[in-house]
Amino acid sequence: MGCEGGSERERKSLRTEASLTRLVGPGLLVAAAGIGAGDVVSATVGGARYGVLLLWAIVLGAFLKFVLNEAVARLQLATGLTALESWAAYLPPWVRAYFAAYLVLWTVAVSAALANACGLGISNLSGGRVPQSWAAVAHSLFGFGFVLAGGFSAFEKTMRILIGAMFFSIIACALLTFGDARGFFRGVFVPRIPDGGAAYVLSLIGGIGGSVTLLSYNYWLREENIAGPKYVGFVRKDLFIAYGFTALFGISVMTIASQAFFVPGIPLTDSQAVTRMAEMLRSVLGPLGFYVFSFGFWATVFASLLGVWQSVPYLFADSYALWRKAEPSERDALTRVTSTPYRIALAFISLAPLPFAFLGRPIFIIVAFTIVGSFFLPFLAATLLWLDGRVPWDAAVPRHHRVTKVLLAFILALFVLIGMREVMQAF
Repeated sequence: MGCEGGSERERKSLRTEASLTRLVGPGLLVAAAGIGAGDVVSATVGGARYGVLLLWAIVLGAFLKFVLNEAVARLQLATGLTALESWAAYLPPWVRAYFAAYLVLWTVAVSAALANACGLGISNLSGGRVPQSWAAVAHSLFGFGFVLAGGFSAFEKTMRILIGAMFFSIIACALLTFGDARGFFRGVFVPRIPDGGAAYVLSLIGGIGGSVTLLSYNYWLREENIAGPKYVGFVRKDLFIAYGFTALFGISVMTIASQAFFVPGIPLTDSQAVTRMAEMLRSVLGPLGFYVFSFGFWATVFASLLGVWQSVPYLFADSYALWRKAEPSERDALTRVTSTPYRIALAFISLAPLPFAFLGRPIFIIVAFTIVGSFFLPFLAATLLWLDGRVPWDAAVPRHHRVTKVLLAFILALFVLIGMREVMQAF
């Protein structure tokens, strides 16, 4: 039995290391869950309004998400606890209460945004023959059935296919329509906020790479049996690849949107966003350009939908187990995909977006979601800073470097200041 167990662990470890070679480790699952409605549509809106001026915000957002996710993963490797378990063990109860309330609000916003984005994708691919609203409903319900029946293995294989499709289609379209190299590099390396553009900077930085979905990495590490100090290097490389991919993808979408809307001076509307970009590619590359981009957009938002539908129920189930003060063995059972709390949460995520599918304002819904999601980031940064040095830590795992602490403090200050500005402008 001991040899069999050791052999199984070795095979699992080899499979995990091989996943880095395939560029589809748990980090890219998190990136694919975060990429989607937040990245594609926010980058589209930013590119349509400001051209390539805000490319720096995409790079900054991806880098800050890397810092946050690496800190979350390091905490788990050193303590064996997820972020939620650390909050429950070392922070006051109101922290869990705040997160639980926020999680409900965020789930409604993200599920509505993703279902609407998937509806946009199918409506565009079908030339409008499939209504956006009913396509949104169908995607939400399909996601429920797939996650409920498929298990983690089927989910991982499907995500691998979708990640490949989104990568090659969108980035190929961006390269084939690339122009104005000087403006591109200035947009990447010279940070500027245009008049009236603060909301879109917040949307880009907050939306790129996800927000609450960062916590999914805790549970996918457990699914892959990645635990302990020996995986510190693997996790860092895994996340570096994931957020490098995220930045490259967001930059590609913004450059396409700039060519489709900003350069010709065409204003963006909800009904034109995806279609106009696809039509621009048709005019440059022929019918293949239209369908490659349209399919890539759909693959992107559908991957994000499946990632959220599969991972966010873990957070609800874990929160429920912690409020019950369940023992570790019972808590492990309650957070499995076969548990009742997980399935109830999955049903909630799948049904919440249905009323929003018929509002007829998909872009507005998606931008609103990214702003809501960005307010989670200062909360996460604050808790990571507070926990540092206050929790028992495996000495084999290096503690957060001073530079990391400075960056976490910067993330906290940045999102608090931008958030306050947006609230004041709203009133």
